[in-house]
Amino acid sequence: MNHTATLRLCSLAALCAAAAAQGPDLLLTYSQPETTLSGSGGTVLRFLQPNEIAHIDWSTGPCSSLSAEKWSPRTCFQTMAGDENNDGRFWNAALFGRIDALCQMMPLSPIAGSANPRDVFWSPSAAMGNNISGGPSLRPGDVGRIVRDVFWQDGQVEYFMRREQFNQVLGLPLGTAIDVDAIAWSLNYGVFFSIDADILCNTACGPTLLRDGDLVMVPASMIAWTPDFRVNAVAPMSAVVIYNEAAIDAMVVAAGVTNRFGACVTNAIDFESVEIDWSGPTQTIVPCTGQPLPLPSFLFATETMTGASLLTTAFGGQIYTGMCSITGTSCGSGPTFGPQLGIQPTSATTGAPSYVNALMTAWTLDHVLEAQTPVMNVFPFGSPAAAMQIDYHSPYLFNFVFIEIVPPTVAPSAPAFPFSLLCFPDIYIPNLFPHGPAIGPFGTFQGVPVPPLWQGKVLFQSVGWGGSGFELSTPVSIDIQ
Repeated sequence: MNHTATLRLCSLAALCAAAAAQGPDLLLTYSQPETTLSGSGGTVLRFLQPNEIAHIDWSTGPCSSLSAEKWSPRTCFQTMAGDENNDGRFWNAALFGRIDALCQMMPLSPIAGSANPRDVFWSPSAAMGNNISGGPSLRPGDVGRIVRDVFWQDGQVEYFMRREQFNQVLGLPLGTAIDVDAIAWSLNYGVFFSIDADILCNTACGPTLLRDGDLVMVPASMIAWTPDFRVNAVAPMSAVVIYNEAAIDAMVVAAGVTNRFGACVTNAIDFESVEIDWSGPTQTIVPCTGQPLPLPSFLFATETMTGASLLTTAFGGQIYTGMCSITGTSCGSGPTFGPQLGIQPTSATTGAPSYVNALMTAWTLDHVLEAQTPVMNVFPFGSPAAAMQIDYHSPYLFNFVFIEIVPPTVAPSAPAFPFSLLCFPDIYIPNLFPHGPAIGPFGTFQGVPVPPLWQGKVLFQSVGWGGSGFELSTPVSIDIQ
């Protein structure tokens, strides 16, 4: 068994089931394209896009080499979604626009606390096509994920909370187009969220101008949960603003963090990402409803926090200190550059352009594939194997790669359980056609020769040994047309 995987299993086993959804690692998205601090072995995995999820491994990765590595590439999402926009290709570079919010369903056992791209929910800034999933698919204002349904149909959408339910708690018409910018939740507290644009709504406190810098709470008593802890129903007009934009501004000022240019950040403008800070103090508030509500501390980021810093609401607002370092630069000490959250600065004097656009804590492991060229042209005389290059990152020393030809609509998958409990949970290679070995941690392998005039889609998935046994990578598909 791999030493890293052993440590991970021991850590996970030590968690109680109630807290298993949380972990010391971070999943996050950035508002702009960024580059990993490590350079990811020179592979395409170093390029982080706003519609991909990266992770920061604080639990087993050494702080001296902290890097935000690609955790769920676009090619993973596109394989899960299939030809969602009916253009004949899986590849859609603009899928989701940006990922604006992240959260994870509470697992039912400690070992399930390791997050994977199937169990994390996200909210997009642009709607996913409904060619495969059917309507309404995944829209701004939804928080959902792509799954295989009970009829074994891949590419379907399962919701943590629908746009209509957010509209209900805000007293808005159900069809109102809103965009959820941040979300966090707990069975004890309820759901916390922020939206992308100001809107006049009807909360528990009556008519309210909800600002994009506000943090809103739907108390747990106002939510009916599904058996697997998704939002089943909500009480109308039950939302409560727990921190308005002015309060968030005050906490940003109190934290004393700088932006990418070294200027002190003095306001929020837009509240962009949130997660419960389980290490911070809790309090009780009494809003206008008169009902006392328990309130945790929060990790958060705002639009003004370029250089990718994180703050906590604890003690009136502070720069958050993670397991490795403080996640921002204090006023008077220069710019917030980006390496504190695993990305490269723009220059020696200017930090990375991004703020943290989505955020959640979880136990994570990074086992991914990404094609250098996700779409290839048909060649009259075919093409050699070297024309198809796939980059990989694996925590396991030795991996074996498989290849499959998949349908033009969506690739079919099957559960890998009881294997791959720490990485991607589904197997896309039922025929198990072997392709070749890949030696970790970063590297590149060639694809296969393409026959003359052949069109279709090929899928690769890697299998490593460690953790729960066989551990699967994220899938990657290549369109040949």
